Amino acid sequence: MNIKPKHWVTLFILALVWGSSFILIKRGIEYFTPIQVGALRIALAGLFLLPISVKSIKSLPKKNFHWLFLTAIVGSFIPMFLFPIAEVHLDSSIAGIFNALMSIFVIVLGVVFFKYKTHFGEITGVILSFIGVILLLRSSSENGVHTSNEWVYHLMLICAALMYAYSGLLTQKYMGNLSSIVWTAFIELVLLIPALIVLIISGFFKTIWEHPEALKGIGFVFILALFGSVLANIFYYKLIRETSASFASSVSLLMPLVAFCWGLLDGENLGFIQITGGILIVLGLYFGRKEINLPKQKTRKKLI
Repeated sequence: MNIKPKHWVTLFILALVWGSSFILIKRGIEYFTPIQVGALRIALAGLFLLPISVKSIKSLPKKNFHWLFLTAIVGSFIPMFLFPIAEVHLDSSIAGIFNALMSIFVIVLGVVFFKYKTHFGEITGVILSFIGVILLLRSSSENGVHTSNEWVYHLMLICAALMYAYSGLLTQKYMGNLSSIVWTAFIELVLLIPALIVLIISGFFKTIWEHPEALKGIGFVFILALFGSVLANIFYYKLIRETSASFASSVSLLMPLVAFCWGLLDGENLGFIQITGGILIVLGLYFGRKEINLPKQKTRKKLI
């Protein structure tokens, strides 16, 4: 797969956006429950893209709709709740670090379940980057506050990264010739009604009425939904189609660096371990430019 400069630019922009999303989640749960933050993020994304999904409803891939539905549930619905729940008990930078597991899971799932072939350079790159992530995790853990059941929330983040990896592989195989905008719009349309139901059941609208600064919290989640769910997903799915799920998942290896940059702005210190980890992540991305060769499904004539 020919990786062009524009693909690297997209990768770094996605890392910046998604790496910043953990801070926004943390701010959101200062005003709402984790469940409310997740549901509000999904609902806002669905409302943003509703005109596109309604306009393009005739191009809905009926043959592969069950795969689109699975992608929506696994890649957008469940993780949107796992991250806020975990971040009630963990630092946002830790959440960003665990999300880097997605790049490892893409290779493992691709080889085991999708029968895809990978290359030595790619495996070497992921290993180097993951070692860098471990160093960042170690340095963050040394400076963090620990709880007795911390492993439960670590497990939640690992599950979320696994789901992101699986949904990325499903997207590459089944998106076909649909544009990334339409694919994203369909995913958010599938989740819109469930998200609204969760908001009602969770007492979100009562919270808005009673919380004196609820609108401020909505503002944080609004930014999170617009940039972290809508725009980022559109470019992420486009990147998957033009390169591969493996290359696109490399964004998760850059996100911890962004999370630590936010930490620096918040007064955290950057030490030798963090610098070494960052260098290894960049080296891993360099060595991992050879991508998995994914066999594409036969596609229909492009409709949108």
